Amino acid sequence: MYKWELDAVIKGRQLAQIDEREKLAVLATQIGYFVNAEKPKFKDIFNRDELEASLEGAYDPHKKEKTEQERLELYRNALTVFGERS
Repeated sequence: MYKWELDAVIKGRQLAQIDEREKLAVLATQIGYFVNAEKPKFKDIFNRDELEASLEGAYDPHKKEKTEQERLELYRNALTVFGERS
């Protein structure tokens, strides 16, 4: 194994550890919410229907095109607003 390959493997493993720590931090936050909330709602933490719908929307060409058009319109508005101030 070359040194650069070993470095890439070590870096990848360290990044995996960072990802795992992030997952644990999210879990701790969610547990804290359920412990401290007066009326905890599971959907506030994890809404499967909403996540699946957003995933489907990301791969639906019609919705993707509409989203891109909306984003372009927002960019145009921002350029107009900030362009007038300059």
